[in-house]
Amino acid sequence: MKGARKIGRKPTARKSKNGRHFFPSRSGFWKGKGCLAPQPHLCSRHLPNRNPLPKGDITMAFELPALPYAYDSLSPFMSAETLEFHHDKHHQAYVTNGNNLLKDSGLEGLSLEEIVKQSHGKNAGLFNNAGQHYNHIHFWNWMKKDGGGNKLPGKLQAAVDSDLGGYDKFKADFVAAGTTQFGSGWAWLSVKDGKLEISKTPNGESPLIHGASPILGVDVWEHSYYIDYRNARPKYLEAFVDSLINWDYVLEMYEAASK
Repeated sequence: MKGARKIGRKPTARKSKNGRHFFPSRSGFWKGKGCLAPQPHLCSRHLPNRNPLPKGDITMAFELPALPYAYDSLSPFMSAETLEFHHDKHHQAYVTNGNNLLKDSGLEGLSLEEIVKQSHGKNAGLFNNAGQHYNHIHFWNWMKKDGGGNKLPGKLQAAVDSDLGGYDKFKADFVAAGTTQFGSGWAWLSVKDGKLEISKTPNGESPLIHGASPILGVDVWEHSYYIDYRNARPKYLEAFVDSLINWDYVLEMYEAASK
């Protein structure tokens, strides 16, 4: 990105199981040849819309990650058309606008999480776009083909039982949070003070600015569901919980938030 601040030292490479090398980026991705993803294991040679690694030193910039699955992988619960518009158009707009607003903001050298936190209440345009960029990086990975349902990893199931009253109550409360979020926003499962909690936020806000660590979120902006469900937001939310959630990724974020 022209005018962006370069990171002062080269990051240390990490080798994945298949022998490829990845480099940590302060914009929220692991970078490997032909791959951008929040974690190295999410990269694949066969992902759609792969972004090439920029030449030269890594600079502070937002970049659109490739989806960790094909556009039609989540059908019939989320269509290829929805993913094409949502990922390629809406998320790309947050990336483009975020990069423009990041210039000369004084926050160029920070991690994406810190940009979100420090721009809140001070730079609304940057906060909105950086916040949505953060939310969507994880949203794509919170879904997978043949996901969802009540077969949670053991550690996560134990936390849901103790903190939220069990899976059925979690599902009811999570769907209710998304359904009752007036207008655009998100419903969340987060870790705060060592406990799981369910919440909702407007627009591009996330639990990051409320002292919590999000481990699962669902987008209830209309562009996330209107093509497939029209105005039936509760049906979309039920399909998300029953058939799309990537519980392994939720566990990964839970373990990171619980350290």
